[in-house]
Amino acid sequence: MLSFTSKGCPMNTFRSILRYGLCLSVLGVVTAAQAVADDAEPQAVEFGLSYAAGHSFEPFGAADGDSTSKQRLTINMRADLEQAWGWQGASFFIQYQNHRGVSGGSEIGDIQVYDGLDDPEYDRIHMVWLQQHFFGDTLRVKLGKVEPKSEFFAPANARHHLGFSTERSPTIIAQGPPSLSANFFYQPSDQFSIGLGIYDAAWNRGFDENTFNFNNVFEDLDDLALFLEARYSFNSGHTRMRLGVWRLDGALNRFDGLTENGSEGAYLVLDHDFNEQVGMYAQLGFADGSVSALTHHFGAGFQWTGVLSARPDDIFGVGVSRVSFSDDFNAPFTDDAETAYEVFYKMPLTPRFEFQADLQFIDNPGGLGASDALVPTIRGTVSF
Repeated sequence: MLSFTSKGCPMNTFRSILRYGLCLSVLGVVTAAQAVADDAEPQAVEFGLSYAAGHSFEPFGAADGDSTSKQRLTINMRADLEQAWGWQGASFFIQYQNHRGVSGGSEIGDIQVYDGLDDPEYDRIHMVWLQQHFFGDTLRVKLGKVEPKSEFFAPANARHHLGFSTERSPTIIAQGPPSLSANFFYQPSDQFSIGLGIYDAAWNRGFDENTFNFNNVFEDLDDLALFLEARYSFNSGHTRMRLGVWRLDGALNRFDGLTENGSEGAYLVLDHDFNEQVGMYAQLGFADGSVSALTHHFGAGFQWTGVLSARPDDIFGVGVSRVSFSDDFNAPFTDDAETAYEVFYKMPLTPRFEFQADLQFIDNPGGLGASDALVPTIRGTVSF
């Protein structure tokens, strides 16, 4: 079994880039040799593995900013219980993740997290859930440890961007790490559906998620994250809209030093496919500035597959994400907003290895007077 450690691919110096490249190149050759045909019959139990390594170079403009590297190993198992055991409409999923590295945001002070690979270090069962379909596909129920963005508020046409705020509006403070949850989705027609997610929010009390244990149990019904989302598609499915509200229950610290029992907000997400190659997204988010550092969010962008005719699988993308800081009298922010501008190019080099180059300009990172920063990032991903 392959194993990946920070000792094997050190991350402390610029040499890590060369060693990461070597690690990824070897893995790319190995996994490409193990690739199966795309038209293979679906199996009752399927396994997947991916290894992503990213490096952000020393940012231009940020005072004392340094380069950072990070890596994430993901192992999945998905079981179709209907095919395996005859359990109609049921499926099971478990995912393990190991994350190592230094967050690039610590070097420039941005609040939106310009690289979705940035995270605190952890070694854990990331998700594990059981899903059941009822009445055909009309009702879907998912129970277990789930990451909220895997079901709610994530724009489909932003999935290749590196910026974390393209994956979900950063005003959604109810978004936490994967936790035990109950999710219900009702779809009476092809065009309309509604979803409800009830998530344990023990992380709001500083609960440590960086272990192998599940830990987040529904100990206190006041510590819950709730999501209610209506989805509508039109234009023959080429345009899709999500309108959602969220609530985070439990004690929340206000900027005035007091506490508040819960807070709520709303979001809107739009995806539109111009054709099979070009798609765009837009999103809005709103939160209460007395407890949330960010009160408004606007994001938009597009991705173009096959922008070069000689490379039909390459993806080019551009995006912008702007957040407004709380104007509460006691809030510490000296700037009105932080804006991130992103451009990327993603290249599949083999059937199992992808390379991505990304460039972002962060205006007013963190809202506390830090210098603007231009951040180049590269990422390689091996998967099979």
